[in-house]
Amino acid sequence: MRTNHVTRKDGLQRSEFVYQSLKEQIISGALAPDMRLVELSIAAEFSVSRTPVREALKRLAVENLVFADPARGTVVHAPDAREIENVFIVREALDGLAARLAAHRITPSELGRLRVVVESMEEAIANGRREQVIVANTHFHDVIYAAAGNPMLEQLGRNLREFIRRFTTLPFASPERVDHVLAEHRAIVAALEAHDPEDAETASRSHLTAAREYLVRLQLQEFEKQLA
Repeated sequence: MRTNHVTRKDGLQRSEFVYQSLKEQIISGALAPDMRLVELSIAAEFSVSRTPVREALKRLAVENLVFADPARGTVVHAPDAREIENVFIVREALDGLAARLAAHRITPSELGRLRVVVESMEEAIANGRREQVIVANTHFHDVIYAAAGNPMLEQLGRNLREFIRRFTTLPFASPERVDHVLAEHRAIVAALEAHDPEDAETASRSHLTAAREYLVRLQLQEFEKQLA
């Protein structure tokens, strides 16, 4: 676990900072799935009492990022393949809706931001900068959800993206899949530029379907390796 000595930072209360720090570490993979989290150790790590740690862990449990194991205590949630696939299915619907709404409402400025993000991703791919590719991918979807103009939809989409972010770095390790992601993003942008809600939703859903199917193939390959 990364060390963070905290009193107050950026105006955040102790429990809020501990919560956000732990959440980011879980999403980034610094705190691995199935890892045990000990309140006392976390409190010492952040130089706080156990109360803000307990509050932070409760919030993470509500978001299904950690869970209480009767034998081990609080543990980082490790979703199985079926759960991850189910989340992707929901994301397909939400991302499709976001793209449909964005096609009606997106501004020239937001379209410009999408083009810049796509160019940034293309440059990162060409230079083998995987982390920048992942960041560009996140920004791409953030812009579309913001352009949709529906705060509730934006929040739901963000929650799902955060939940699966730690499992979606694998596709970016594959040059073939990364090239497909770039092409899929371009198709979405083209539909948004045309302000075509049908094409925008279809392109967005196809993008998420392709990502889900790719992860399923990776999981099957890993299962076959374990049997070999």
